[in-house]
Amino acid sequence: MISFRYHIVTIVSVFLALAVGVALGGGPLKGEVDNTLVEQVENDRKAKASLQAQIAALRSGNAFIDEFAATVAPDLLGNDLRRRTVTMMVLPSAQPADVTAVSELVRVAGGNVESTLRIGQDLVDAGNRQLVDELGTQLLDGAPGVDVAEDASAYERMGALVARAAGTEKDAGSRADEVANGIVSGLSTAGLMSPEGELGQRGSLVVFVAGAGTGSSDEVRQGANTIIVALARAIDEDTDGVVVAGPVAAARDNGLIESLRQDVAAAREISTVDTLGRTAGEVVTVLALAGQARGETGHYGAVDAADGAAPGAVPSD
Repeated sequence: MISFRYHIVTIVSVFLALAVGVALGGGPLKGEVDNTLVEQVENDRKAKASLQAQIAALRSGNAFIDEFAATVAPDLLGNDLRRRTVTMMVLPSAQPADVTAVSELVRVAGGNVESTLRIGQDLVDAGNRQLVDELGTQLLDGAPGVDVAEDASAYERMGALVARAAGTEKDAGSRADEVANGIVSGLSTAGLMSPEGELGQRGSLVVFVAGAGTGSSDEVRQGANTIIVALARAIDEDTDGVVVAGPVAAARDNGLIESLRQDVAAAREISTVDTLGRTAGEVVTVLALAGQARGETGHYGAVDAADGAAPGAVPSD
């Protein structure tokens, strides 16, 4: 058995160790510890100040670049979209400021934005495939002239319907007729897509405005990307061209633009821009639309952009 004396010795040892520690901390080691802490705090303060200065410099440089891009935009764009009607397709994570900026620059280039359609989260959720399939079949019955292959997927069918509702191959656009309004009404009722205001002229060019992407997992994001690419390709077939534009994040892992660029067939037909959120990126988006009007496809931006920063630019190695 452990004796009472053993307990006494143990307790005394513990108090002795504490006393030595306090003595050292308040004596020989005190100055060294204090100096180390002071030096660390000072180094951290300097590092923070340096980072703040770098951030301020970057913001100042970005502001200059944006102002410069806005200044040269009218001359750069000219009348590249003269008498062209553009339809805006707004994805769930798109930033309102990007939608507004691209619309305004389309007008600067001589074009018009007559219809803006907002794609609902439910449409790009792969879990709603059966709903999309059934609704597409129903809407197809009331949409004469929409040609869809018998083995078309639910999203290829839906893309053809959306193309009929919001797109055309006539440069100046086509009136939104009863068929177009019926398709949009059906999609709106189902919560899959809704028009912003009245559905106006159907556009001969279509731009998808994307955000960084949404989804709780990589699988969900990849599923949404696959759906959007299928829609874009179907719309491209029945119009003069499609551009998909988004921020830099959309060109990175599991981003929409990355997925589209890796799809060889889609990348041959649809142009991409990965610098939305900056004025220069919005200008390049309109230049890409003008390129599609001429039958040219390109991939522009800052991340793995095969055709450089903008149409006519030399890609960096």
